[in-house]
Amino acid sequence: MMFKKGMAWMVGTLFVCGSLLTGCGVKADVKTAPAKPVVTLDEGHWNPAVKAKLETLIAEGAFQGKKAVFDFDNTTICRDIGEATFAAMVEAGQLTLDGISRDITPSFVLGDKTVALDTVGSLPEFYEDFLSATKHQKGEKTPYANSYAWVVQILAGMTPDQILPYSEKAFGNNVAMQDSGAADLKETKINGYRMPFFYPEMVDLYGTLLKNGYEVYVCSASNIWTVRWMVRENLNKLLEAKYGKGIAIAPDHVIGVNVLLKDKRDGKLYKDQLLVRNNAKYAALDRAELSNYELTTQVVYPITGYFGKVANIIKYVTKERPYLIGGDSSNDLPMLDRAENRLWITRLEKMGYQKGLVEQMGDSLPGNWMIQPVLYKKSPGFVSTRAELDTRLAPKPSALEKTGKVAGFLEENGALKAF
Repeated sequence: MMFKKGMAWMVGTLFVCGSLLTGCGVKADVKTAPAKPVVTLDEGHWNPAVKAKLETLIAEGAFQGKKAVFDFDNTTICRDIGEATFAAMVEAGQLTLDGISRDITPSFVLGDKTVALDTVGSLPEFYEDFLSATKHQKGEKTPYANSYAWVVQILAGMTPDQILPYSEKAFGNNVAMQDSGAADLKETKINGYRMPFFYPEMVDLYGTLLKNGYEVYVCSASNIWTVRWMVRENLNKLLEAKYGKGIAIAPDHVIGVNVLLKDKRDGKLYKDQLLVRNNAKYAALDRAELSNYELTTQVVYPITGYFGKVANIIKYVTKERPYLIGGDSSNDLPMLDRAENRLWITRLEKMGYQKGLVEQMGDSLPGNWMIQPVLYKKSPGFVSTRAELDTRLAPKPSALEKTGKVAGFLEENGALKAF
C-alpha cells in the first residue's frame, strides 16, 4: 500500500507541475510549427476573391523553398516587350526586308494570298501573317511557336548588347503606364505596337513572394536578352526600392527564347542558360562582355513556348509541380496545368483565349484557378469588378460591349466568380 500511495503522489506531482514535466523546469522535446506570416497584398485593382486567395496561399507556403513561375508579356507586364523591341528595330532600320535570311523564312499561302518577304509591304506585316500560318490545320494548338523562334532567328549576326538599346526604347522607362489613366487617352505605341508597362499588382506579388521565401522565375516566349534586361534593370529596381536590397530575381531565373551564341574570341558555340550560370559579367548584362557573343540562326530547343515552357521548367526550375504559375494566353496553358495553383491574367479583349481557358479548366490536373480580369488596350490594367469595368470603359461603348461579352462568357461557364 505504501508503494501505491507513493506512486500516486508522484503521478499527481507530475500533473501539478504542468502536463508531464513541462511545468517543472524540464524541457519537453516538443516541436511547434512556425507561425504563418500575415500576408497582405497591395489593394491595387485585384479582384477581391483573387487577392484573398493569393494571400492565403502565400502564407501557407511561406519559407518552404516553393517555386513560383510567371510568364512575362501580358502577365508580368501589360503588353509585349518582345514585339515592341522588334518594332523598334524595324523603325530604326536595324531589321529590314532585304536583310532577313530567306533560308529561315518560308513563303506560304494564307487564305487567298501568298505571303513572302518579297511580296509583303513590311516586316511587321510578314510577322503578323506568320503568326497565323498554321491556324488552318484542324487541331492546331500551338500556332505561334514557329513565329516565337523566327523573330529571334532574324537577329542573327547581332550581339546581345546591340539588342538592348531597342528594348530600352520600346519600354521607354514605363511611359505607357500613362495609358491607364482613361479609356479615351491615346495608346502609347512604337512603330504601330503598343508599348508595355509593369502591372503594379504583379510587381507587388513578386515582392511579396520573394520576401516570404519563394523562389521566383520568369519563363517568357520573348527573346531572353530583352526579358532579362527588363527584369534586371527595371523590375528588380522596383522590387528593391519597395522591399529592400536583395529582393530581386536572379539572372538565371529568367528563361526565354534564344539561339546558339558564337564567341568571337574563340569561335566556340555557347548556350545562354549555361553562360548565365558560369559567366558573371554575362549574367550582369555587361555590355563589353555581351559584345563578344554573336547570335546564330540556330534555335536552342526546347523553346519557351507552349509545351516547351513545361520542358524548360522541368529542366531549370523543378521536376515537381510548381506551387504557383501565372500566365495569360494559350501559350501558357500547358505550364499552368502543371501548377498546384494557377493565376490566369484574363485579357477581356481576347475571347479566344478565354474559350481555351474554359476548355483547359475542364480537363486539368487538380489545383486552384484564380481568374484576374485585365484590360490591355483601352484603360489598360487590372480590373477589380464589373462595376469598375463599366466605369472605365464608359467612354468607349464598343470596347465595353466586347469585354462585357467576354466577362459574361467566363461567368456563365463558372470560371469568373465574384466579379
